[in-house]
Amino acid sequence: MALPIGTVLDGKFKIVQILGEGGMGTVYKVEQIGTPPGTPPYYYAVKELLISPNTSEEDRKSAIERFNKEIALLRGLKHPRIAALMLPFQERGNYYFAMEFVPGRSLEKILETTRGPLPEEQVIRWMIQVCEALTYIHTRNPPIILRDLKPGNIMITPDDEVQLIDFGIARRFDANKRTNTENLGTISYASPEHLGSITMPGQRRTAQNPGKLVQTDARSDMYSLGATMYHLLTNYEPDPIQTPPQGSILAKNPRLRTIQLGNKTVCPVEQVIIKAMQQDPAQRFQSAEAMRVALYQCLPNQAAPTTIQIPALTPNATIMVPAMGTTSQTLNGGGAICPKCGFQNRPGAKFCKRDGQPLVQGASIAPPQQRAQPPRAPIRARPVQSAIQARPIQSQPIKARPVQSNGSIQARPVVPASNAGIQARPVQPILARPVTATAVADPQTAFRAGTQALQKRDFPEAIRQFQLARTRGAVNFEALDNLGRAYRQYGQAVRESDQKLYAENMKQAAKHFEEALHIKPDALDAQFQSGMCYRDLKLYHQASSAFKRALALAPNDPAVYYQLGLVASEQGLNTEAISYFKRGLEISPDHALILVALGRLYTEMKNHLPAAIASLQRATQIDPALWEGWYELGRAHMKAREWNFALSALRRALQIQTQSSSLYSAMASCFLNVKKKSDARQMVKEALQRDPQNAEAIRIQKQL
Repeated sequence: MALPIGTVLDGKFKIVQILGEGGMGTVYKVEQIGTPPGTPPYYYAVKELLISPNTSEEDRKSAIERFNKEIALLRGLKHPRIAALMLPFQERGNYYFAMEFVPGRSLEKILETTRGPLPEEQVIRWMIQVCEALTYIHTRNPPIILRDLKPGNIMITPDDEVQLIDFGIARRFDANKRTNTENLGTISYASPEHLGSITMPGQRRTAQNPGKLVQTDARSDMYSLGATMYHLLTNYEPDPIQTPPQGSILAKNPRLRTIQLGNKTVCPVEQVIIKAMQQDPAQRFQSAEAMRVALYQCLPNQAAPTTIQIPALTPNATIMVPAMGTTSQTLNGGGAICPKCGFQNRPGAKFCKRDGQPLVQGASIAPPQQRAQPPRAPIRARPVQSAIQARPIQSQPIKARPVQSNGSIQARPVVPASNAGIQARPVQPILARPVTATAVADPQTAFRAGTQALQKRDFPEAIRQFQLARTRGAVNFEALDNLGRAYRQYGQAVRESDQKLYAENMKQAAKHFEEALHIKPDALDAQFQSGMCYRDLKLYHQASSAFKRALALAPNDPAVYYQLGLVASEQGLNTEAISYFKRGLEISPDHALILVALGRLYTEMKNHLPAAIASLQRATQIDPALWEGWYELGRAHMKAREWNFALSALRRALQIQTQSSSLYSAMASCFLNVKKKSDARQMVKEALQRDPQNAEAIRIQKQL
């Protein structure tokens, strides 16, 4: 039985709405109690496991184990399309966990309201977002298999964004197992292997023919996604454990888009569904990223210079969808790659943490100007795997001649000569990847190989290939600009582990950007990149000059004002920094990073605490997932000696970022000031575990 509205759970969550009820418990919408004045109410969803007194001990243990497994899975997931776990707790003998509240409606509810097939293009765009979330969980180590993907577990927010909910029967893939421990799920959307085995096409599963033992893996979620699309586009649940026949989906929804390929009329989205719902996992899409690419190709107005053949019902049959060129992407399950500085941000970030650039779909690669660019997917940048090339280069096993760079510092440098300058740590020379005999003499082939390596974040190989392109005659702006980007991104990748190698690469990056600018002085991105390199090297005069040249090219770019403000503040020129930040906010009032930087400056200035708190509250309202905003807000409240407000803001930061030593030491200081010494000791312990040199934590430890 559901708890009454107004009930307070765990001393901090007040129930305001019942979101759903089931036999094993209830999901509530709750409001957090004790938020600072001026901040809007913050809501969570609380999931309850209610165990009946009549439940057998075996079923009770099984339910608690499954509930705890869901908590353990969610604890490690941080993705904008997955509701985040906040806090597990127990109360009144029942088990609960609080998680991010997702406003909106499930696709199941939308189907019930619409009472008919949903618009094709809208469904495709939603499913592309689902693929992004699946790519993220499938690339965890070990992979996480959702196992219950269906319309009821896909939420659509008021902003038309997808969120996956209910990881209740998700499991971690175990390569050592032959089958699942439990076979659960909703039968209409479950793959054949959900039953523990698969049979050959046309055969029935019987005691005499149990089929081949298998366990669910990432491809099982592909089947469920295809089945979900079938339901959304036809308003019919798919037949359980069946692959739809050719033409059957189009027959149920004749409005689906078709294209003419030769003398054939095909429905691209139907072909994708059929492939996803193959009985044999080997015949399906082998990854969520592969299905995302195919779905993107199904959108109207996509260029189709060639076709991609996709296995269908038999190995000899094919189905076809339009192909596309290389797409922009994010990498390795992380967040968006900044198109200016190449920094890989956290999932869901709206602005690049390093340069303040608004984040859009796209990798940080400057393509040759003479090549037409493929259309970008009109969705926000989200974590997906490396883009699939429509026509990969076939290579022969011959080695390309290693290239020297006229004394420049290599990304993985060789042992230095006795009279050489300071080099990064010596390693073995890197051989270029094999290319065809024709490609050896073709600078464009090396350039393309460099861009592919840069997309895959193989920075040493990208550097080698761009250098090879230069020696083969591609001494142009694009080659120099991308060589600078490769050096810069390699430097960022080793920043925490090897400061010397980081600095060497930054110097090389700045050098190549300057060379590129000699060829094309009005290249805004190269000017910006040059400024970023100089700022990282703490060469503030050069950095300021580069950003001012960028400002002359783009006087209304808030990212440039943000960088100029940072350069000024890092030199202690606070008045100049505030002027730049305010100018950036005039152009982009919702620029959260500028608001945080401005609030941080105000916090350190006399008589500016109200302005600091106002700026930081504004930043957290714009981007609640920006942990630095909550952290700086907590620091501002600490300076105002508003300890409880400070703790509330710091707790919000801790929900997002759990590895910052300074965050724990700030909380320790607050606890010490409100006389909660045991909590302060715990926070000091957490801080020193992450940074044994944390001065604030050491000071508080002495006081305790």
